[in-house]
Formats: sequence, structure tokens, C-alpha cells
Amino acid sequence: MKVMLVYPKDIAENYFAKRPVMGIAYVGTVLEKASHEVLLVDMRLRGYTTKYFKKLLHKSKPDIVGFSLVALSLDQGYELMKIIKEETGAMVVVGGPEVTLLPTKFLNKPFVDYAFMGEGEYSLLEFVNRYERGESFYDIPGLCYRNEEGIPRINPPKAIQDLDALPFPNWDLFPLKKYKSRLSKIKFPITSSRGCPYSCKFCDSVKVNASYRVRSPKNVVDELEQVYTKYKNKNFQFMDDNIAIYKNRIIEMCDEIINRGLHKNFTWVVGQGFSPSKGSYDLFKKMHDAGCIVLYFGIESADDEVLRAIRKPHTVAQVRNAVRDAKRAGLIIKAPFMAGLPKSTYEKEKKYIEFFKELEIDMPKMGHLVPFPGTEMYDWVRQNAKPLMELDAMHEEVSQTRGVLDTALFKPAFETEEYPIEQRIKMLKEFQIESEQYILKRLFGKPLGYMAFKLSRIKAIRELGVRFLDMYYDQF
Repeated sequence: MKVMLVYPKDIAENYFAKRPVMGIAYVGTVLEKASHEVLLVDMRLRGYTTKYFKKLLHKSKPDIVGFSLVALSLDQGYELMKIIKEETGAMVVVGGPEVTLLPTKFLNKPFVDYAFMGEGEYSLLEFVNRYERGESFYDIPGLCYRNEEGIPRINPPKAIQDLDALPFPNWDLFPLKKYKSRLSKIKFPITSSRGCPYSCKFCDSVKVNASYRVRSPKNVVDELEQVYTKYKNKNFQFMDDNIAIYKNRIIEMCDEIINRGLHKNFTWVVGQGFSPSKGSYDLFKKMHDAGCIVLYFGIESADDEVLRAIRKPHTVAQVRNAVRDAKRAGLIIKAPFMAGLPKSTYEKEKKYIEFFKELEIDMPKMGHLVPFPGTEMYDWVRQNAKPLMELDAMHEEVSQTRGVLDTALFKPAFETEEYPIEQRIKMLKEFQIESEQYILKRLFGKPLGYMAFKLSRIKAIRELGVRFLDMYYDQF
């Protein structure tokens, strides 16, 4: 069958499309290996307008169009689905994090035929195979549908336990040169695990990604080697929710990279979620020796009372030790702080600025809390805060991060008596100004860094500056 898989752009549009999308790459590759005709469409790419989508749709004539949805991509996703139903007879199915969190809301949309919860590689393949053969498919794990009486039916999803059995993503399913004209400059995404064993109150990973499962070190490095051999890319970006739960697994992976001599050919970045409680100098040194250059610590707060309130699995002391050890090992440190968490106040968060300066964190950033339905934080906001917009719609209307180009959607979604809206907005602005000046002064020295910061206030120059920083970090 002909299957089109679509990743809509989000309404914030504050990041460049630097690399292809891993989720639909996995699903598309599984379908392709089963002899289905697959077209992957990343609507974030420049020139991918609604008009262009219509052309692709009529040219490819898909039997099924699948959408991978996150909260901020719903607007464009719905628009494209309506076009499909108005102009073709294709079936529309939806999946992704937003669908897994709230499956029934999609069954109320007249332009959605079926929804899938959880991991879609095997469930969508089974669906497409049965649909093609004219067989019943209503018992497939993760399938969400309405029965003949119009009653929603939700089949529990089934997590993939053997991640090594999944095929490596076929990146040729994407128009790679539309990301980077030189394929060697694409920082291809990779994941060595799925899920997270922790239960931080603000995080939806437990519901979206099920239990924590890992790939074997050999399987991970086999993929790294295969992609490098084909594209000669200089970098990879690991996208695990939490990569280093098992320290020995990461050390074994690093040894495998070194033993094959791959550390001489490419570098890699841990793009999110490394827990400071799992850090140690020997681990960081091994990672650096194996080609790791950037480590993203999931710090969130520099206050122990706040960390306990959100059930973060580390303390401020562990953060200090981990950051210092990682920097001593030669790693560039990226770290997010989150504004508006329970027990937070303006006075506490003001100290985060001195904290990142003291530890010399290379790339500090601040986002703010947006409660997702199904999380404990959603219930906390409902019981303890004053919403500034409809609670159920917050995660669809507000961006958790400012992004590199800034977005008007970056704003607090609620306030509390201890931390009113005026103070929250003030804190976000102060952190942005202090962190951007700090980063630029570290890169260029104080005089040039300050000048670069002033120029970065101009939007056109800011975009050029972002591209320059991309070029700067591509050299490592």
C-alpha cells in the first residue's frame, strides 16, 4: 500500500529543521521493509507550504496518511487532515505523544479515522497489512476507534521490548539535502533507549514511552557506524529521555566506539535528560574519549526544596559535582532550568543565575512549566494555582521554551499567590538577558560579547547569529 507519514510544524516555529524526524523514520522504515510504498513529509522544512502539501498529496496518491502529533502541531495537523478528506479518499490515522496522552479527543474529529497510542512501528504495520488484505484489525494493540454504536474503544498499547530487533532508520526516506546541502553536516538523531524509570511530576514520558528499555551497546554502535559509512557525517545527537541509567552500558558503548576507531571520525551530543545523579568523572572521561562533546543535564532547579517537590532524582550537591566532573572531563555543558515549579519563588529562581555562572555552565537556558494532562503536575496546577487560560488547552497554546528565535507563545500559563504573573515574566526576561550575555561573553570575550548581545536584539541579526553558532558548534 501507499503510506504517507507527516510531521506537521508547530505553531511556535522558533527552531530550524536541522535534522530529519526520528519517530516517523522508524515507522516508515518498518513499513518499507514490509514492501509498502512510503513517503515521509516533514512540514517544518522550508517551502513545505499547504500548497506544496496538496501537490505532494495528489502526486503520491496515498491510501493511508499518518500524522505524528505533538501539542503545538495540532493546528497545522488538523488543517492538513481536512485537505486530505476534502480532496482524496485516503484514510487518516494519527499517533504521537499528544495522541497517546489524549486518544479520545481525536476520535471526535470527523477528519480522523483511527488513532494509535504508544509506539507505532509494529501496530501500524499490522494495521496496514490487515487493511490491505481486507481483514479485521480492531484487536491491534494501541488502536483507538469508535464501534458501530459510536462508543470510543481504546486498546491498551504494547511496548516494544526488544529494541535491537527494530531496523535502523532509513534516512533516505527524507529529502536530506533540504536539511543541509552537505549531508556530512547533518547531526543525525539516534536513541539508545526508550522511556525513563523516574517519575518526575511534570514529565509525560512515563505515559508516552512506557517502561524503560535499552538497546545493546553493539546494536547502537552498529547503527552509528552504518550511518557514518553512508553519509560521512561529523556529528550525532542522542535523543534518549535518560541515556545513562545503566553506567556500565554507556561505558561498554563508548569502548565499542573506541575499539572500532569511530571516535576519530565523528563526535556526538547527549541532547537531553542526563541525570546528574548518574554522573561521575570516570564516566564523563570515557564519554569524552569516545567522541562526546556536549552533555545536556536535566537540572530543572538549583533549590533542593523545589527538586523534592517535583520528585527529581538528584540534589543540588549532585548537580554541582556532576557539572564540575563533566567540565573537568572536557565536556560542554548544556542545562535547562524550569520556572514556576512547585515551591518556586522569584527569590529562589533569581539565584539560578548565580548558580550557572558559578558552575560555568556553557549553555544555560530557562523554560517554564506547562502542565500536560495525565501528569501529576496537571493536578497540582488545578488544585494550587490560578490558570491564566483554559487548563486543558494550556499545553496546546503555550510553548515551554523560548526557542532560538523567540516566540510570543513563551509565556506563563498560570500563577500562584507565592509567585504571581508579573514576577514570573520578570524572571524569564532576566534569565534570558543574563544567560545570553554570559554565553556570548564566554565565546567572544567581554567587549565583543557585549556588542554581539546588543546586536542579537535585532531579529534579522539574531537569525544570522543563530546560524553562526550552529557553524561554531559544528566544528567540534
